[in-house]
Amino acid sequence: MGNKELSPREEEIVALCAEGLTNEAIALRLGLSVGTISTYWLRIKLKVGGSGRTDTVVKFIKDRAERALRESNIERKDLTELVAERERMILEHRAALALLHLAMDQIKSTVWATDKDLAICIIANGEFPSTHCGVRWEVGKTVYDIFKTKDPLHRAVAAHLAAMTGTETQVRLDGEFANMFLRVLPLSDEGDEVMGCISILNTVGGS
Repeated sequence: MGNKELSPREEEIVALCAEGLTNEAIALRLGLSVGTISTYWLRIKLKVGGSGRTDTVVKFIKDRAERALRESNIERKDLTELVAERERMILEHRAALALLHLAMDQIKSTVWATDKDLAICIIANGEFPSTHCGVRWEVGKTVYDIFKTKDPLHRAVAAHLAAMTGTETQVRLDGEFANMFLRVLPLSDEGDEVMGCISILNTVGGS
């Protein structure tokens, strides 16, 4: 359909035509003259296109169907975004509660929560400054960024991946994080589906 929308009267005439009414019958139904109906058809064809009444009606119906499909897809997208937003809010709420309790017992530790992509959504820096081992520890960074590796066998990464399968892990790290213990726990929703991880990093011998 062109850039111009049909007026309510023009849409009514197209609908009556689709029902099989002739111009004379449409004029009688609407209390208008046949000449007026013909003038309306001229306007409709200029807006919709089409070589005749039938072709114009087909184009109009096709356009409406395509528009309805697009709107339906937009509604599904909006619904998907709402579900994702709800899951994010649940994750942050549960993570905040877990971090609150853990932080009270792990004052000298760095504690954080990640989502399913292992991106940090909440962090509580107790022992470490905001930058550690050359990496700025902040929301949005992933576990891969923090530990500077994509290797799934790296002890820290492997611990987080294990937590995403529901397994709690505690490992002693090496390299730049030597003499540090990492504990990673799965973070689940009401249905026991793992939504992310809770991680606690502290030095050997720390509380």
